[in-house]
Amino acid sequence: MAFNTTTILEKNKALFWKLLCLIGLISLSYKTNAQLVTEKRVEIDLKDSEHDGFNVISFGDKGVLMLNSKSDNFGRRIEINFIKYDTTLTQVWFNSYKPGLLFKLVKYFESENYLYCLFREEEKENISILRLDITTGDYVISESRLLTAMDIDLFSVLKSKALVGGRYNDRPVVEMINLFANTAKVLPEIHSNNLKLNNIEVNDAEGLVYVLLKNSRNCKLFLKVYDYDGKIIGTKTLGEKNKLPLNGRLIQIPNGDYVLAGNYADNCSDYSVGFYTHSLSREQETKYYDFVDLENFLSYMPEKRQNRLKSRIKKKNLKGKDFKLRQRLILQDPTESPDGMTIMAEVFYPEYKNYVSSYNSVGRNYRWGDNSYYSYNNFRYTHALILNFDKNGKLIWDNSISLKDLESRTLDHKVQFSVVGDKYVIAYPDEGIIKTSIIDKNAATIEELPLELKDDDQRILDTYQSELSAWYGHTFLAYGIQSVRKNTAIQSKQVFYLSKLTYE
Repeated sequence: MAFNTTTILEKNKALFWKLLCLIGLISLSYKTNAQLVTEKRVEIDLKDSEHDGFNVISFGDKGVLMLNSKSDNFGRRIEINFIKYDTTLTQVWFNSYKPGLLFKLVKYFESENYLYCLFREEEKENISILRLDITTGDYVISESRLLTAMDIDLFSVLKSKALVGGRYNDRPVVEMINLFANTAKVLPEIHSNNLKLNNIEVNDAEGLVYVLLKNSRNCKLFLKVYDYDGKIIGTKTLGEKNKLPLNGRLIQIPNGDYVLAGNYADNCSDYSVGFYTHSLSREQETKYYDFVDLENFLSYMPEKRQNRLKSRIKKKNLKGKDFKLRQRLILQDPTESPDGMTIMAEVFYPEYKNYVSSYNSVGRNYRWGDNSYYSYNNFRYTHALILNFDKNGKLIWDNSISLKDLESRTLDHKVQFSVVGDKYVIAYPDEGIIKTSIIDKNAATIEELPLELKDDDQRILDTYQSELSAWYGHTFLAYGIQSVRKNTAIQSKQVFYLSKLTYE
């Protein structure tokens, strides 16, 4: 009987590669079975006689800053405590500031080495700006007075110039305040009818201020550029027919260029049909990405629902009509990845909900204005998008993950992620449990790893609020308010907790 040695070798080779792939899958499964573990936890006891608000601000491998705003139950006698922790959650320094009887914290802005806090006296134009050094804990105070009785929506700082933006007589206004000279000026060509202030971005490297304004009549978005002295040096109208930008954020891509990125609509709706990128460093056409054209925009859905929607899209296209997916979403800051950069975006819808009671505030949004959603007090997050770009800002791949209608009282970022090789660790809070998923560019979720924030020394009775933020490397910060009882105690107590979570 003759043997075909070539066939035998081919079969053995195929068997070898199958075995190698199996070993690889076993190895991947072993790695993804790791858990987010609580490495350390710190607590602050809460008193019934005081009202506490908390914000946790990550400064990467420089540590984390906790901002604890304390007042009596009438909202008076305000005191702001600043607590800096290193990467092991060991306290580095503590400092406090009393802004005055009628002064309240309105906004804050963080730069690489400083935290700036804007305080305003109730029903007056008097303001104070605190600049906190995150390394030493020392701060300096600049007192000034607004030139207008504006309602403050936005606050940014460019070196020694503070930018305060808002509404005065139903028209937008932006003031530039010199923190050293305590002088101020109103930026020109902003205070006009039919315009709404959309955003203020600062370019620290080039000393530029970007102001975005929305025309309420034709829904166009205007970009105005100012130099460090507040002089206007450029104006541009963004968008084109059926592609009307809704907002914009300044980002720097890996090649060093600055890009404006945001959502766009096909009409005057608040719902976007895609997102865009507009180069501020080069003369290039604006790039538009329609949600329908994204390869995995629908991958968060169950397969049957995906197929039904894809069938509807195909039928409409065959009739020569465009099918649009209308969403509301907020973009996060980009994160460097092996290919270039990755941007996370959360898709949400606002609603009004009757709450019987309210707890101490955690994560109040002092960073940016959301004046489009003042009338809403609840937000549901349906899914998150992962958008991966190359070093020149070109979209390479996309993916999506379901958030299962995650609820929140504040409109801010809920999903955090970190890059681990060619994989992405996605994490978000849900009813006291932090859910995590590991995904790659090829689509589906590899594994979902729930984590309960347990403490061996005490029992967690209830979790009122929980938030999550990426920290540095493979670490996350979980924080919120819980009712706990020590194993050796009879009575329970309310605490604000801060935990360091590590993915191994």
